[in-house]
Amino acid sequence: MTNLPLAGIRVLDLCIVLAGPTCGRTLAQYGAEVIKIDPEHRPPQLTPWLDVGRGKRSIALNISTPEGLDTFLKLVDSADVILEGFRKGVTDRLGIGYEQVRAKNPGIVYASINCFGRSGPWELRPGFEQNAQAATGVQLRNSGGEGQPRPATFTLNDYGTGIAAAYGVMMALLEREKTGKGQHVEAALSHTSATISAPYHVNHKNYVRDDVGGPGARGLNALAGLYESADNWVFLSAFSEDQWLKLCLLDEFSHLQSMEVFSSKASRSENDLLLREILEEIFVTKPSDYWVDTMKSAQIPLVKNTTAAEIHEDDFNHARGLIRGKDYSNSQEINSSWGKTTWSGNPVNMSKTPLQDVFPPVFGAETLNVLKELGITTEKIDQLRKAGVIPKQLPINI
Repeated sequence: MTNLPLAGIRVLDLCIVLAGPTCGRTLAQYGAEVIKIDPEHRPPQLTPWLDVGRGKRSIALNISTPEGLDTFLKLVDSADVILEGFRKGVTDRLGIGYEQVRAKNPGIVYASINCFGRSGPWELRPGFEQNAQAATGVQLRNSGGEGQPRPATFTLNDYGTGIAAAYGVMMALLEREKTGKGQHVEAALSHTSATISAPYHVNHKNYVRDDVGGPGARGLNALAGLYESADNWVFLSAFSEDQWLKLCLLDEFSHLQSMEVFSSKASRSENDLLLREILEEIFVTKPSDYWVDTMKSAQIPLVKNTTAAEIHEDDFNHARGLIRGKDYSNSQEINSSWGKTTWSGNPVNMSKTPLQDVFPPVFGAETLNVLKELGITTEKIDQLRKAGVIPKQLPINI
């Protein structure tokens, strides 16, 4: 779609794992042409490929060889953005560092994505999602402050950093419209982790720190927390006085209004454990769907905990586009082995320029097309094959 916000922007994506590829996929969803560059010896795993490889033109190119580097630098001439996820110093050794690339293309927006940033005592350390969690207190908070630290079981920093980097790239492109100059954008998993954990980094003179967290922490207080129902778990959010009064109008909770220990917000806070015990005894008597319907009627926020299978079975999630997919079972290409696939949709709706649904490429499938677009002859392509710069057989099944 040519009317998408980033239509006409060319991105060279050198990243692996999740954070960098998430950045590239996000830019593709907004209309950028993203060329994903991988060497033949580093094929991706299918699951992340279906997730963050989508929307990209995949080429297999070994840029660590002289001819591979020369080919990459030809691509740089027509690129707007480069994404890289190497440790500091690696791209300089390869000959594709920011200053080296900027000398060829002053308008380039060059995004570097790693775990600990590019300055300070940790600048050369390798790291992944769980390392960033450990460095920013996430795993300690997830233990509830007692016992062994526990990693968060979802990759909040990888995806968060990819989205943050995409935001930074877009802002740099906007700035380039004003100045004509590119710039270096930096993002790091540990920096994202600190930002996502922002309430825990706030401090002031009379602040009393209370790091709520861990498997034992079921919410902020009795009126904002998890409760076991007869068949599942639900999360109640009754923060306001109005919601408390509405709760007390319900038959199961009506006796709470006459109890002196719960007569004010302050007294409920002082007797929070007692209130939680009473609510636990009530919620466990009925199934989750009953509580969802009851609280919905009373305009009290309550949501049932939902499994991934239930999310996939919900027709609205498919209609809204929260879940997308494609059946490759009858594909004439080598990706027929993928079968029926699904992935997450776009989280943002835009009324004038709806985002495109982007699909995973076949690994290396666009290699020859991209090389030919650069003006590389068939004879030269054969030489690149013989030299191991590109694979002898394309595309490659994963």
